[in-house]
Formats: sequence, C-alpha cells, structure tokens
Amino acid sequence: MKKIYKYIAGALLAAPMLASAAANYNLSNDFSYSNNPNGAWSFLYGSALLTPQVPLNNGNPLYPAVLPGYWSTGPDLNTNTPDVIKTAVNGSSAGETDSDFLAGDVIVHSPNAGDPLFIVWTAPGAGTIDFSSDVWYAHSVVNRSNDVLVSLDGSALGSAAISNAFYGGRSNAWHLSGDDLSVIAGDTLVFAFTKSAGQSFGSLDGINVDITFVSAVPEPETYAMMLAGIGLLGFFARNRKQAA
Repeated sequence: MKKIYKYIAGALLAAPMLASAAANYNLSNDFSYSNNPNGAWSFLYGSALLTPQVPLNNGNPLYPAVLPGYWSTGPDLNTNTPDVIKTAVNGSSAGETDSDFLAGDVIVHSPNAGDPLFIVWTAPGAGTIDFSSDVWYAHSVVNRSNDVLVSLDGSALGSAAISNAFYGGRSNAWHLSGDDLSVIAGDTLVFAFTKSAGQSFGSLDGINVDITFVSAVPEPETYAMMLAGIGLLGFFARNRKQAA
C-alpha cells in the first residue's frame, strides 16, 4: 500500500512538469504575407505596423527575392524603406551573393530616414523563454552599416554594428542567445535595426530568431491528472479505513 501512495504522490508532483508543453516560434517558419502581426511576431516602423506590399518591377535587382510580397511602407524597393522580406530566391539571383542570403531567409532593410525598424515577438503568457538569434550583413554589394539592439521588455540584452567588415555574410553572423528568461503575457523580445551614424542610406541585414516558450500555468490536462490522483488517494484511504 505504501508503494501505491508513493507512486500516486510522485505522479501528482510530476504532473505539472509533464503537462507544461513547450511552444516553438521561428521567425522564418512563422512568416506570413497576409497578417501583421504574424502570430506572435510584429513588424513595426516606429509605432506603426508595416503593411503588405506587391513590389514594383522597376529595375531593382532585389525584385526576384521579394515575390510574392513583403512588408514595407510602400511598393517601391528603390525608395520605400524599411522592408521585411522572406526571400524567394538565393542572393545570387537577386543582385547579391549566396553569402548574403539564401531562399527562405528573412532579411530586413533598415530605414533610410534613420528611424528604427522593429521586429517584435510578444509573449503569449507567463513562463520562460530560451532564444537563439543570428544577425548578419546581407548587402555585400554596398559598404554600409546598421546598428542592432536586442531587448527584452525594455531591458537591453546586447547590441552590435553589422557591416561587411563585422558580421559580413550569413556564415559570419553575430550570435546572441538567452536561456530561462522570465516573461509575462505581453512582454516583448525586440530586435531594433537602425542605419549607423554617418550612413546616407539603410542597408540589408539577415536575421534568424528561434524561441522556445514554456508556460508557467498548468494546462487543463494537468488539473485533470491532479484531480484523478487525489481521487485515487481518497479511494485507497477509504478502503484502508474499512479494512481496519
């Protein structure tokens, strides 16, 4: 009988851990051409959400990479920035090189005006996150620079200047990660892109972000397991009393 009690008690203690399933968020995998926010992801210029664009075929060599669409302030790749793009082709087919990006990479163009472009992930609830991110210069045909700042709910986690000289190419990315970071519903993990001081124009960076979110709130099936365990304990206790 003692073994049965120990088994049930252990199951009750383990239930919340077993039922607290992790959810994965990946910027490229979650990317959508129809909705901003893209689920938990948002693309903003200042406080305004970027809008979906059908690009103008006006001679910009990046055009093949932005089909069937992208997020920006307008459809002209020559003048409308910022841009958030999930590339349709490798860089060598879009005026860049394959070291700059491959098909399926997410690339961003920092605003020419100098204000930040924000890529934002919003926590769906209370819990913890592990995240891994890579940012690289994806515009090797020009020699410019972007500043990147990463923050969690307003607290800086890291920053870097991204250029041909520093973190040039997808195999030489700036890597930043964090484990067991506490969040509550509405907290934001933010990647802010700004052209560096002295630059006349913004430029392209590649970005990959992967987040694992573990909820701090037991799921409904957890409560069901706990109630079932309590019921079993009561059943064995009553039988034991009757036997005595």
